[in-house]
Amino acid sequence: MDLATFEKQISAGKLSQPVYIFAGPEDFLKERAFQKILDRLVPEADQTENVFRMDCSGKATDLSEHEIFSFSFNPSPRFFFFQHINSVNAGSRKKFIGQISQSGVPANTYLIFTTSDAKVAGEISTAFKQQSEKIDFWRPFENQLPAWVKKEAAELGGKISSDATELLIDLTGSNLAILYQELKKLVIANPKKTIEKNLVKEAVRYLRQDSVFDFLESFGNRKLKDALRTIEILVNSGEASQKIWFLLCRQLREFRLLHELIIDRPDLFSEIESSLQQYAKIATKSDFRSNQEKKSLVARIQNTAETMPPALASSLGFNNPVKIKHLHMALNFSYSSLVKVWPKLIETDLKFKSGVPDPKTALQNFVCDFLSKPA
Repeated sequence: MDLATFEKQISAGKLSQPVYIFAGPEDFLKERAFQKILDRLVPEADQTENVFRMDCSGKATDLSEHEIFSFSFNPSPRFFFFQHINSVNAGSRKKFIGQISQSGVPANTYLIFTTSDAKVAGEISTAFKQQSEKIDFWRPFENQLPAWVKKEAAELGGKISSDATELLIDLTGSNLAILYQELKKLVIANPKKTIEKNLVKEAVRYLRQDSVFDFLESFGNRKLKDALRTIEILVNSGEASQKIWFLLCRQLREFRLLHELIIDRPDLFSEIESSLQQYAKIATKSDFRSNQEKKSLVARIQNTAETMPPALASSLGFNNPVKIKHLHMALNFSYSSLVKVWPKLIETDLKFKSGVPDPKTALQNFVCDFLSKPA
């Protein structure tokens, strides 16, 4: 089923099948579609009792069909939203899907599975056969994005001009979640008004500023000038140097730990190192093929992590896909360089804890000394 047909069903308030597979790479659009379903079909007063969410990402998950075959005390439909079902180990996933498909989905109940894995989407479709529909969610192409923004504005009860749309897209970048969030704020703040360019310029300009995470990314990618510039901007805008230092220390501890585990346990971490090396080569690319490959590499690392002791997996945050996406930057530093900097890191940390007179300069000096030396 195509997305346009599915949205018509939502608007009509009548879904044709009890099982839906939200496939494709764009998670925000899947979440947005689910929210539209709830807004249309489940009164807010009934949502606490009738809506069940499970984020399956990050680890092997034991699923139970018990809740599905329970009941509610209101006539509204019940929805079960299983996010990233492909992250569940194959045995548990197939057992769960097999039990539900054989028992049959209860009346007035809907199951929605999200997955970026085409094979898993096919697995669910095969199990539920004619009872299921698959919808692919893709980010609109660049030339389609303005139309998407205007459509979303209309659904929110507002209107936005073409110039304002172009500026909003330019300011927020390619992240649909951020784009929608800022659009929603604009519509709420300007009821019954057409959102013009000046309103966008006024309300969304802060997105051009750098964040602590931009600094950590610049540091991790060994971009000295960008890292120093971001520190200057952050501190001048009121961010505490101590907070930036704390996050930098945590990042460096994770980088060193990864290198030590690669050395100490090559039987467990050689494959993860190889996956991170592949990820590093495409980390800055955002085309469809690269995005799919990055998701595949993250899933591979998580699957490998499932075979190792839980303490090792959790120490590097392998249960967190976002954490994995940043660990590749550890490979921009050699183990020897991380060991050599440790006395300086401890010394600087003690200065921060004892009240260093000029924390910004201390932070910048550490960053400059470290990144100006060979990796």
